[in-house]
Amino acid sequence: MGTLLARNDPASAADVRHDIASDLREYVSAQSLDDVLLVASELVSNAVRHGCGGRPAPDRPAVDVGWEVSGEDVVLRVDDPSPTLPAPLRPDPHRPHGRGLAIVAAVASDWGACPTGAGKQVWARVPAHRP
Repeated sequence: MGTLLARNDPASAADVRHDIASDLREYVSAQSLDDVLLVASELVSNAVRHGCGGRPAPDRPAVDVGWEVSGEDVVLRVDDPSPTLPAPLRPDPHRPHGRGLAIVAAVASDWGACPTGAGKQVWARVPAHRP
C-alpha cells in the first residue's frame, strides 16, 4: 500500500509516521493507527540506530519502509543494510535504550526478522481494528 525511503537520521521516524498516518487513516481504527505508528517508529529508530551503524547521514537513504493492510492486520516492513538480526534486550532501568523490541512485541500480534540479500528485514503485524 505504501513505501518510503527513510533518511539515515533518527528524526526520519517522524516522516514515516506522517506518511503511514496519511495513507492508513481511512482503513484502520484510531486506536490501531496509534499502535501502528508506535511500532513503525520503533522499527525505523532501531534500523537507523543499529542497522545503519548509528552514524547519521541525512542525505543518504538508509532504510526502506513498507506497509499494507493484509486481512485484519497492518503489516509493516523495514529493511536496513545490516545482516545482524535483532535480539530483544532485557530492559534495564539504568539504560536509556533497549526497550524498542519489547514495545513492538507488546503491541504487535506478531513480529520477526529475516536476512535479505542486502541486509535484513524486520516486520510486524498490528491488528487494524481494536475494540
